[in-house]
Amino acid sequence: MNKKIFKSIAISAAKRQINELKKINRVFNDSFVKAVELIHNCKGHIICSGIGKSKIIADRTSKLFSSVGIPSFSISAQDFSHGDSGAINIKQDILLIFSYSGDTVELTDLLNFASRYQIPLIGVASKENSLLLKSSNVKILLPRVKEIDPTGLVPTSSFSLTLLAVDSLCVCLMKKSKFSAAKFKKFHGGGQIGK
Repeated sequence: MNKKIFKSIAISAAKRQINELKKINRVFNDSFVKAVELIHNCKGHIICSGIGKSKIIADRTSKLFSSVGIPSFSISAQDFSHGDSGAINIKQDILLIFSYSGDTVELTDLLNFASRYQIPLIGVASKENSLLLKSSNVKILLPRVKEIDPTGLVPTSSFSLTLLAVDSLCVCLMKKSKFSAAKFKKFHGGGQIGK
């Protein structure tokens, strides 16, 4: 294959993903607003979790929230039953759980724990009748999107769509808390941003 073919493949893939990302507007409904309010009023931490690529999204969400003054950390749903549950303050924390399918079995113990102790749970998934969304107090339903890899199976568009939903959620929270550049410097004193 010559260089032109790879450029053409990349341009086509990018265009397809951009088109899929336009479906994001379906996310911005009453449930999304409830998530903004719930997180804004949280007295403890926003605890993010997921499995696989969704755990990467959970980690990134936690770091993004923390950088703008929303106390947050992430936990592994796989390690949850092996002592990580002790990190959760059942009276103040909120769970934010990601799973594109919503039916990842490794989430079961975490979901049962949230139910047992009535911990507020925001679920982010693409299947309305999934285990995750059925267990959630606030349900953020992601639109189904076409992945852009040759198999149509690798999390590409779905990964980007979830990140875009998180970024949009964070921007709403920043507006609600009147977040400023001065506040950002307080949490991000290093690097070029700090300068």
